[in-house]
Amino acid sequence: MAKHHSVFAGLYPLCLLGALLGLGSLGCQGSSQMAILDIDPKVGHTQGEQYVKIVGKNFRQDIGYTVYFGTKKSGQVTIVDPETLLATTPTGIKVGTVDVMIRADDGNAFRIPQGFKFEDMGGSVVEGLGSGGVNKKEKGNLAF
Repeated sequence: MAKHHSVFAGLYPLCLLGALLGLGSLGCQGSSQMAILDIDPKVGHTQGEQYVKIVGKNFRQDIGYTVYFGTKKSGQVTIVDPETLLATTPTGIKVGTVDVMIRADDGNAFRIPQGFKFEDMGGSVVEGLGSGGVNKKEKGNLAF
């Protein structure tokens, strides 16, 4: 549990703030409260459109969720099951580490400080396929 403490240390202030302002639970853990446990992967490319799995507890299938990476909203969020959300990273984010915010339509919200890191990974894996090992005069047996 100590492993998650440093990553999710920002959740406690949200719970405390919500209680002080009389807003109820802002993603505080409880028996039936939504909780966020992990994000996988925690690093992705700046081009976006990468799937990120958000592991938690008590994701409801009767409401929607919005995920933000920094200030940009995920283009797609899918509820896989009560313990898993799948979100795509937005496009056009600069290199660096950003907070991840998960907001439920019922008002619950979680902020994971410095939860995801965007890196310039130099294009996609598919871009380089077929470019090496074939002489330009010889195309090999590939159909073009």
